[in-house]
Parts: sequence; C-alpha cells; structure tokens
Amino acid sequence: MAVKQYIDPAVADAPFFIVGCVRSGTTLLRDLLRLHPRLDCPEETHFFRWGDPFGTPRYSQIYSQNQVLKNQRKIDGIDDTLFHQILAGASSRRELAEAYAHAFLRQSNGKRRWFDKSPQNVYGMLLISAVFPNARFIHIHRNPLNVAASLLAGRVMPVQPLTGAINYWFEAMAIVDQYKHAWPDRVLEISYERFTENPMDGMRRILAFVGESGPLPTWDPDRVHPEKNAYLHMLDDNQVREVIDSCQPYYTMYYGSSR
Repeated sequence: MAVKQYIDPAVADAPFFIVGCVRSGTTLLRDLLRLHPRLDCPEETHFFRWGDPFGTPRYSQIYSQNQVLKNQRKIDGIDDTLFHQILAGASSRRELAEAYAHAFLRQSNGKRRWFDKSPQNVYGMLLISAVFPNARFIHIHRNPLNVAASLLAGRVMPVQPLTGAINYWFEAMAIVDQYKHAWPDRVLEISYERFTENPMDGMRRILAFVGESGPLPTWDPDRVHPEKNAYLHMLDDNQVREVIDSCQPYYTMYYGSSR
C-alpha cells in the first residue's frame, strides 16, 4: 500500500499508538522506533485498555495494585510517588497519558515526540481516537498459529489455554477490522512476517505514515529474525485446525486458506 508523503503538521506532532495482539511483534517495532532521534516510548501503559471510567476507584486501583505495571513504571524511571501525583492531577485518560509521557520524555535525552506501545490498548481504539483526534495507529499482525504457540509456551506471558490464545488474536483483529471501515486512513497494517523479512521497508512505511522525516534509524541486523513458524512443532493437527477455524474470517483474509 502506498503511503502519502504529505502529512498534516498536526499529525506529525500527535502521538501514535502501536496496537494489536500480544506476541505479534509490538515490542520489536517499539524498540526499533525508539532508535529514531525524535521518538521515544515508555513501557506498556495500558491507560486505554480497561473498561472502567477514568476517575473511578476501580480504574485507579488497577494502577495502584498491579505489580506488572509498577515494574514497567520503574523501568520508565517513574516512581510511585511521581506516578500518583500524575494520576491525581489528571481529569481524563488523555491528561494521564500526556502527563506520564512528558515525565518520561524528560529523561529521554532531548527526544520530543512520544508514542505508545500497549497491544491491549486495541480495546480502547475508539476512545483514543476521540481524545486524540490526530492520532494514528500501527497494527502489527502475526499468523495466529504462531501467536497461539507462543502463548501456550508461556515464555514471556503466563501460559494461556488455547481458547484464550485464540481470542487474544481474534478480538484484536475484529476490533481493527471494524475500525478500518470507519477510518481507513488512520490505520497502517504491518505484517510481522513481511516486516521481519524486510524491516527497512517496514520502517520507511511506518515513519512516512506518522509524519517523521530524516534518515532511517540503524540497528544490529541480528536484532530482527525471520519468522520460525514454531507452531509446526508445538501444535498438533487438531490444535492447528481449531486455531484456523476459530480465527475466521480473519485468518483467510490475512493468511489465505492454507497453513
């Protein structure tokens, strides 16, 4: 898909959001984009993931008690005292996201533009669009057979049952598919398989889409590995068929009718 080279300046200054299914390459994209001289991204924030309204006790409780989120804030250099000051001073998710990002950017060696990489923020795409009207989305997708294999192995995330692994993928794809019908120009879809085969081309498309110019960042070529199709030795035939059948119509739309 050709990407227009002209980008409205308002878009070029707006945050953008990497969303999709977990275990689909969102971390790889974030880490490569962080090498750009103007861009930086905190660890996963999940600010738009949860369904509880901002300012309610349940919403605030998540960020006070979830140890994974606490650990990610520690990596960002945001201690609990500062975070709770940011949370208390915000009146909306947008204000929370912006205040957190600006506190993070103060430690980023002069980088000026933030983006967010929280795959499960896909559940909040509509709200993100409403409160950040110039924001764009990068949706990276990966064959659900390999997503399921990764989630069943539990190497990065806790082990998931097959039904849960399937629905991580299916729900993300369904949300993005519906969103694209309304706002096709706000979403750039990236195939994990094609990206890992030709990351330079993928980075060109992404940076043009979000309105960033200048030279492409460089990275160690060993950092990007083509897909290994681990599902071939991790899933049996019945599991493969269940994944393919349960992920329709999106499996066929993105990956064809065969394996």
